[in-house]
Amino acid sequence: MSVDPVLAPDRESLTAMEGALEAMMSRLREIVAEPRLTQETLVEITSIYNNVAYIFLYLEANDEFVDFERLLPWRDAFHKDPELDRRILEKLLLLRCPDPEAEESRLAYVAQLSAKQEPADIAIEEELDGLLTEAKGVLDDVQRDQARLLERLGTPAGSGTPSAVFYKLSSQVGSPATRGKLARAWQGARDAHLPRLLGLVDGMIEARRRQSAAQGHPSVLARTFTKCAVEEADVAAFLERHLARALTAHTELEKEIRQLCPDAGDEPFAHFAHSVRTATGGAKPPMFDLDDCLDYIFTVARHVFGLTLTRQATGAAQVVTVAVRSEHGEVGYINFDLWDTGNKTIGANHTKGIRNRTDWSGVVQRPVAYVSCRFRPGADGGGRITFQNMHSLFHEFGHALNHLLIRKRISNRSGLEYLPLERLEHLSMWCEKWAYHPDLARYLSLTPAAEDGLALCRRIKMIEYRRTYLERAVLALLDFDVHRRADGGLADSFRRLDERFGIGRHCTLGDFPGYFTWPMFTANPGANFAYLFGAADSAQKFAPFHRTPLADVTPDQAPELFLPCFDFEAPTTRPDSEALFAFYDAARLHDGTAPSAPAGTRGAQHPGADA
Repeated sequence: MSVDPVLAPDRESLTAMEGALEAMMSRLREIVAEPRLTQETLVEITSIYNNVAYIFLYLEANDEFVDFERLLPWRDAFHKDPELDRRILEKLLLLRCPDPEAEESRLAYVAQLSAKQEPADIAIEEELDGLLTEAKGVLDDVQRDQARLLERLGTPAGSGTPSAVFYKLSSQVGSPATRGKLARAWQGARDAHLPRLLGLVDGMIEARRRQSAAQGHPSVLARTFTKCAVEEADVAAFLERHLARALTAHTELEKEIRQLCPDAGDEPFAHFAHSVRTATGGAKPPMFDLDDCLDYIFTVARHVFGLTLTRQATGAAQVVTVAVRSEHGEVGYINFDLWDTGNKTIGANHTKGIRNRTDWSGVVQRPVAYVSCRFRPGADGGGRITFQNMHSLFHEFGHALNHLLIRKRISNRSGLEYLPLERLEHLSMWCEKWAYHPDLARYLSLTPAAEDGLALCRRIKMIEYRRTYLERAVLALLDFDVHRRADGGLADSFRRLDERFGIGRHCTLGDFPGYFTWPMFTANPGANFAYLFGAADSAQKFAPFHRTPLADVTPDQAPELFLPCFDFEAPTTRPDSEALFAFYDAARLHDGTAPSAPAGTRGAQHPGADA
């Protein structure tokens, strides 16, 4: 049985897709009607469900163009039929698979279906969903209050995010006293909602503790670490070392701000945006050709991994479908969905590993990854992207490659979930660093002026990353600590960290609760340290490539170097944070280099937003 990929849905008609769903349901019912499952029919079932999930995720991503309402009953037929779930579970419990990978798949499927039928677990999930929805509502209230503040200041947010508009406004204010007042007013608009938000986040933490205890785990963190290949004690030691180093680096950046803004006083980071503008001269950042950026990162994949990426003809102008091959044959597909930022509001670029590899006893299904990609149309009709979008595109391309190259052969899990949590960001953060490689300018065919602009964009991006050192470190430790404990909330964990490290001199509790509504925090509580692991590991791995011309890079070292990214059984290497700090500390606010791109190109940063 060969399942063909749905590469780019027909925007006019969904007839073929409806036929595919009908055929898959028919085959699923045939399998379930058999007296017993076999190892092979288990793989068929997991492949069918993976393909159904792929179809609907793709349709949802393109809902502006595709009216697929008539297909929604099919999704319910596959995912919301208790009797079908019961019959599959009944047969899974009778099955034993001789192949270890198939048996692992069976056990995971049993756990999934059993959880769907457990009333207590369902009740806690519903409670968590309600708390999360309410917390997101509070964050919406914060944004509205901050938008109203901008309106009173005569700078309405318009189509931009309030934080980005405020950042730009702060960069342009000449008076240090006024910048300080603005920063306090901005924080006040946020912290007016802090008690309510903290209560909701702490409620989610308590609900997870009850859920973990009911499942037999000593803590929420212990449950999360069942998906890891490292020990809690090792991660705790890494995080504490990283925080101590981040504090030193944060203090150094404070000194640089004060050199540019001598009147910064006790709130140096209230003047960060203005410091960057002062250091950069307010230069306008250049735009880059989207096709050139894609060709460059495809070239990186060829030199490092021996992959050939070939664009395929599709009927959808906004979808670039790329077939990926290695010397051993077809690997899979990547869909780059192109969103004109002038016509569609969309968040940061992101990747979905929306169909996995299956290659088992005649069931063949190639993996497919979906990458959103923001651009602006240029005068010549081609796509143009900012440096930030290029950087983000390379990051998401790394996730897509990781999804395609995972070595597992059964698709009952989604994309990178086959990897231990601590390795989820290794390859993506390594790929994003190719935005800093010396050869990039040549592959983008830049003019000398544009080359200077690229250098400026790199410098400001690195400085902005330095600005988040401490926040990233504190956030990861807060997440780790509060989910490791049997009681107490975020305020308690923050207080303990402040007593040990003095973080309260540099950040406030209000900087952090909003992040606990983000998907990584809700799906894997306690595992935000994965971003720091990925950042450190990628900096270590990229260092030799940074010094080597791309033309001289060959795939010889890739199999061993990147093995932990593709093979669950490979050991997790303990990353060294020094490589990370060495990489970004090369950019200084006052190092005498040419002015960089203005800070307003980024706005506020999330400590894990590169992911």
